[in-house]
Amino acid sequence: MNLNPANIVAVTDLTPETIRRIIAHLEVSTDFDHLVYREAELDAVWSITGFILQNEPSRENRLAVEDLRQIAHEAHELVAARRPWEAAALLRAYL
Repeated sequence: MNLNPANIVAVTDLTPETIRRIIAHLEVSTDFDHLVYREAELDAVWSITGFILQNEPSRENRLAVEDLRQIAHEAHELVAARRPWEAAALLRAYL
């Protein structure tokens, strides 16, 4: 698959496909602008998990969402440190 890291991944849900698209873009991101886009995508994941946690009645589901929220935060910090490949590996391990 030939990805353009200058394209922004639309993060409207937390499906495995969305997370895989973020991972794929993380793996090819090298420029500062690319990293800013990846941070924004991870911010979207973090925000969506926050909305879900406010209304999720299932304890099991809440724990899974909390895990993803923490991973998105850690991945964001890795991208900020210019380590997108490590961020991708962290997300991949979550899947």
